[in-house]
Amino acid sequence: MPVDNEDNLWHRFKVEGDLDAREALILKYTGLVKYVINRLGINPPSTVDFGDLYNCGIAGLITAVDRFNPELGNKFQTYGTCRIRGEILDESKRVGWIPRPLYKKYGEVERVNAELEAQLGRTPRTEEVANALEMDLDELNGILSDYRQASISSLYDVIRENNEDGTVYLVDILSDPNVDVTAPAEAEELRQLVAQMIDQLPDKEKLVVELYYQKELTLKEIGKIMEVSESRVSQVHSQAMLRIRGRLKLLLE
Repeated sequence: MPVDNEDNLWHRFKVEGDLDAREALILKYTGLVKYVINRLGINPPSTVDFGDLYNCGIAGLITAVDRFNPELGNKFQTYGTCRIRGEILDESKRVGWIPRPLYKKYGEVERVNAELEAQLGRTPRTEEVANALEMDLDELNGILSDYRQASISSLYDVIRENNEDGTVYLVDILSDPNVDVTAPAEAEELRQLVAQMIDQLPDKEKLVVELYYQKELTLKEIGKIMEVSESRVSQVHSQAMLRIRGRLKLLLE
């Protein structure tokens, strides 16, 4: 018996209601789950193991297979990746991998950083951000360091809620400019905003963002290209995300 091609599997499942085809599609794309977990670079508490993450991802994959509409002409890999990622991130917030007080403090740092940048017309110095927040420099550096260690990469955060079809993450737009993650007009608006912000980044930050999210290189690989340490790449990445997210918060409020 010949092996069914993917189009035939989708037809059998979506048109004929064939549950065997549904199972075959889920099995076909289980590799996406490991791919997403590896790309997220999650650093959860020691009580959370790979199996927990994998199970969350599988749940997202199943939801993606059930909701995907092949008639729209989009690639399932793109849609599935978004849904798998969303399931894992939603769970990470539910169980509190990032302590709520730290998350709140970091959000305030983002907001103040963006406001100062708008006022000064340049990137604010760390000392200026600390003064605006009325905290000493060591405390601010501690917040930035703790968040970097505890969190999923900063682009993996909600920028739009879509109750009917999941949640929109900034990375969905950045990684694939053609993916339709929201209503067309809204998606285009977000794409333009993000593209402008990336173009305005300092050269090193722009390079890191493009290599990591569009070329899908690891921080270690980027470090070799830039001839700096992986830790330094992580710092540059975090600064870029602080800048982009802070600007988005001001524009989308």
